[in-house]
Amino acid sequence: RIAREAELIDRLTEQIAAGNKATYGIDATAEAAEYGAIEALLVLDERLREERQGRGEWGRDVNEVIETAEQKGGEVVVFSAEFAPGEQLKNLGGIAAILRYRLE
Repeated sequence: RIAREAELIDRLTEQIAAGNKATYGIDATAEAAEYGAIEALLVLDERLREERQGRGEWGRDVNEVIETAEQKGGEVVVFSAEFAPGEQLKNLGGIAAILRYRLE
């Protein structure tokens, strides 16, 4: 599991650095899900729990974002906050996506 998380976070950060096929933060990621642009949705386990318990600060329904991404063929990967890749994801707001194509 941790190897897969490390691989995905590396791909994500490479795409962010290149300004290409990546997004992070709830609003941008939810928008990418609506467009069907998500190849892999990365969500931090502790943020997911907080949102589902109504204690989060995202102004969107995280379950809806996950369902939309899955319905449109995206892979959903829940990251553990206990390991380095999860820490990196936490620094990006706890939710991000590797995209199939670049969104303008």
